[in-house]
Amino acid sequence: MTEPAPALKKPLLRDGRVHLTAAVAGFIVATAVAYISGNPVAWATPVYFALGWPVMCAVVYLLARIYPHNSWRWTLSMMLGQVFSSIFFGNASFVLQAMLFVTLLSAPQFVAGTLGARAALAREATGNKPEHSATTDDSSPRD
Repeated sequence: MTEPAPALKKPLLRDGRVHLTAAVAGFIVATAVAYISGNPVAWATPVYFALGWPVMCAVVYLLARIYPHNSWRWTLSMMLGQVFSSIFFGNASFVLQAMLFVTLLSAPQFVAGTLGARAALAREATGNKPEHSATTDDSSPRD
């Protein structure tokens, strides 16, 4: 029998849709939190931490789980969506402050993306098989 070829790193995909999904999600969540709280920027309210963070972490986790290679990009796109939300609905003078705060406050999303990518890569490494598979010999033909 021959050994399977080692898995090569997948080339960068044309993943504009994934970037757009992450950016739109960040924009919508930040805008909704700012609208709910009545503040011009989302991070100025506890709703951002109680509602916004979990939703954005879940979106980044799912995107990284589906597209695990270079998953840090999804969080970066989500960060930019939040910055644009603060520019459009806050004040244009918040650009530097928004970039700084959103970068610092996106640490949980980077962690969620890393966890999602690791889970996906671990699943790829096992060949998408359940952990508790009843079969032990994969070389036998199946009828």
